[in-house]
Amino acid sequence: MSVFTPIISNYYDAQGWIQITEKDGSYFDDKPVVTDPLHGMIVNFSHYTKGFVKKYHKHSMSHAVYVIDGVYSSEGKTYGPGSLVLDPEGYACAHGAPPENDCKFIWITNKAGDIQYLDEETGSEGLEIESTNAFDVGGWEMKDQGYEEKKGFIDPETGAALSFLRIPAGYVIEEEFSVNSGMFIIRGELDSDIFSLRENTLIWMPAGYRRRWSAGHQGCLLLRINSTDGGI
Repeated sequence: MSVFTPIISNYYDAQGWIQITEKDGSYFDDKPVVTDPLHGMIVNFSHYTKGFVKKYHKHSMSHAVYVIDGVYSSEGKTYGPGSLVLDPEGYACAHGAPPENDCKFIWITNKAGDIQYLDEETGSEGLEIESTNAFDVGGWEMKDQGYEEKKGFIDPETGAALSFLRIPAGYVIEEEFSVNSGMFIIRGELDSDIFSLRENTLIWMPAGYRRRWSAGHQGCLLLRINSTDGGI
């Protein structure tokens, strides 16, 4: 049904993890999954151990964190499992994991960019963190296709978009992706005609990829990642 080959990676597979050492000698674990060629979007798995803090800094791109397990902390606020947290481009902050919790998460950028470490805390006038959660009951909208969507964020520069989808048990659809896109399985399973995607698995599909999907007997909750404007 498709000549394109997707990238498939599960967070808990041991292969592919590397250690990133910070300037102060602290470190965290990172698993590169996708660097998209269109705008340079990065999608990685990451792990902060208890008490890790990435020192005060800012990025030349926007980035989002989806918390798989544990607690993510940023500027005095904490975010638990299911949280999708967006830091806009240029937002200055320190973030990490609190002393009592690890944080396992997905790191998603809107484009290629770099990091600038700051000697002191500076303001981020006009910039604010945004967040939503996959497990909150509000914000869901039934779509004509028969599944529910909770919109996350749309980047005005690149068109990159993040949203949650809630697919009922037994739902079947055949779709072709019009842009490079990813799906991360939060709960349940999503089967295709050639493979099955279990919880904590990310699949990244190039534009033009076509597949027949069916949700498992418990349905499926997933995070949808589009690299730019476009839908099915």
